[in-house]
Amino acid sequence: MKALFRGVSLPVFLMLVASGTAQAVIVGGTLGTGTNNGSESSLQSYLSSSSQASFNHWGNLLRVNDASGVYLGYNQSTGNGWVLGAGHVGNPGTITVAGTSYAVVHSQTVTGTDLLLMEISGVAGTAAAALPTVNLASTSATTNEFVLMMGRGYTTATGTSDPYPWGSTSASDAQVMRWGTNRVTSVQNAVVSGVTSMNIITDFDPPGPTGGPGAVTAYEGQVAIGDSGGGMFAYRGGQWVLVGIGHFADDEGGSAADSAEYGDRSGYTDVFTYRTDITAITGTLIPEPSAALLLPLAGALVCRRRRR
Repeated sequence: MKALFRGVSLPVFLMLVASGTAQAVIVGGTLGTGTNNGSESSLQSYLSSSSQASFNHWGNLLRVNDASGVYLGYNQSTGNGWVLGAGHVGNPGTITVAGTSYAVVHSQTVTGTDLLLMEISGVAGTAAAALPTVNLASTSATTNEFVLMMGRGYTTATGTSDPYPWGSTSASDAQVMRWGTNRVTSVQNAVVSGVTSMNIITDFDPPGPTGGPGAVTAYEGQVAIGDSGGGMFAYRGGQWVLVGIGHFADDEGGSAADSAEYGDRSGYTDVFTYRTDITAITGTLIPEPSAALLLPLAGALVCRRRRR
């Protein structure tokens, strides 16, 4: 199984190799422009229409270099915030949260993973401090579990059918964050650029029935370059929790380089597996300076099997 993740574009989609305009997670059957899956309102409308809970972490989704990241919350004892991203994206030096730019004063890779934690200074008393804490899942992902995929990488440049040619990424804060949906295929070890870590895998399936086990989701998504560090979320116990961080794309479709095509796979580092290591670095994070209730971090992930 590990050999599956040594294909041509495994580490490629997550590397920073281009500049320009882009939007992010590619969704089957859409052009990748407009607001069909590129705004908070479009996501909330979809969730409402499908009788699912609203998503309250849109403001926690960030740009890190010309890729993606997730603002987890801030530590009351230090007054500093924490951002979780992908190690291969690197430390950008500054990160903008809730409209304010903060200096990265410390960064640390979670041992044995592509996860990078970045500490930003001076968050206490700012708009960033009021953002909700992102809780990490406390149990592992399960096969067929429904997930939201978030990122600000490539979008499809032209056309609404397979394959979907990638456009380009951008380091601009104006870059659109996009969302997609999928179901967990598996949670397993994968070897990417010499790093062996636990990953959640999803498959990019062609449009089809959207109900029942194994069915294609309404906004079936596939990651592309620039979605590295983006979050994967699952709804558990009455809240959306972070289950994965964008790590790699597997070009299993095989016929079109620098494109998303049905049969490709997305790989997200399994946050649950490394939850203890993450919280040992960040400490307890809270949603706002005056909060009496301290929310501990937890972690989980999900993926879905692809049809050929």
